[in-house]
Amino acid sequence: MSNNDFFIGRQPILDGNSQVYGYELLFRGGFDPNEAEFDSAEGATATVLHNAMMNLGLETIVGDRKAFINFPQSFFCIHDEPSFSNNIIVIEMLEDVEPTEEVITGVMSLKEKGYTIALDDFIFKQKLVPLIKLADLIKFDVQYVKLENLPVLFNKVKTVTRAKIVAERVETKEMFAACKEAGADYFQGYFFAKPEIITGQQLSVNQLNLMQLLEKIADEDISLDDLVNVIEKDVGLSHKLMKFAEQYRNARMPTFSSLKEVMSLFGLKRVQSWATMLSLAALNDVLPEVFNLARVRAIFMRRLAQNKGLTNVDSYYLAGLFSLLDTLMGKALEELLSQLPINDAIKIGLVEGQGVYGDLLATAQRYENIAVDIEEPGVAALYFEAIAEASKQAI
Repeated sequence: MSNNDFFIGRQPILDGNSQVYGYELLFRGGFDPNEAEFDSAEGATATVLHNAMMNLGLETIVGDRKAFINFPQSFFCIHDEPSFSNNIIVIEMLEDVEPTEEVITGVMSLKEKGYTIALDDFIFKQKLVPLIKLADLIKFDVQYVKLENLPVLFNKVKTVTRAKIVAERVETKEMFAACKEAGADYFQGYFFAKPEIITGQQLSVNQLNLMQLLEKIADEDISLDDLVNVIEKDVGLSHKLMKFAEQYRNARMPTFSSLKEVMSLFGLKRVQSWATMLSLAALNDVLPEVFNLARVRAIFMRRLAQNKGLTNVDSYYLAGLFSLLDTLMGKALEELLSQLPINDAIKIGLVEGQGVYGDLLATAQRYENIAVDIEEPGVAALYFEAIAEASKQAI
């Protein structure tokens, strides 16, 4: 197991007809489906979001179903716009979250923004009534409940809310039948499926670039350009941010040709939120040497585009940065680019070598192979300048 391996636990949640309604996504540190050791609830949540949205992509893990993810108390006290959209993720409130005024205000704000709220491992307490009334789903751990007591338990909650009931830890056919008869709407447990482990390879993030990113997002006077300058230095950061944009993007939004376009569309606050979550989950990444070649290629292609008087020169930087994704991730470049919201001209240039992007990429590759054209001394100078610039702050 390498430092670049990542893991997500996934367990289905089914309706009364045994059709999948969604999946609970769980923090896992390895191949053991029951292992979940972590230093903090915030870090565990950030890691699950990071792996689901910036590495694999939610569409790969849950398709068009819901993704249930646990969130700690601190999440409900921030009151900022979440770093994810409201159409797929169900926000599970952990059982130890206290119903303080600040938490209740936070949940109300999330509801107003269209987010779905679930109460996890629920035990009925009078102080939880404000949260019960706000919840869309309430999850009951039925493992240690006598089957004959289930109707009373479920009906007590239904007197104060219209929330759907999820029976979790359903272990046997008998438990499933009893929960269904008592009025549960959805079901989760070993009777249906044990948590499975989904794993994959993620791109590394350079520690220096990550620390600079943390410094920037803590700056009250941060600008989009400041964030762009840090993120675009690192293939890992750039790829993760673009993957996140794809999760949040809807059909009416355009594809992108530069990181600045992504940030301009989604706004500074949302990108700061993404960057914060990314930073929490990426602190152990290790950088392979090949990243430096991608950085040189990106700088050179942008300089060459400027030299040729082309427009949108940042798009050539992005093209160069992502041109080595197949080498870095061990998958076909066409497959990897299809999962990112990059415009078709860049994709065609990188995959098929066509158009202006393909031409500039071919030029970069010639210079990487020491095929310097003596008739283009200016181009050679641009390449050596790119090497020098990348060396000043190696990625």
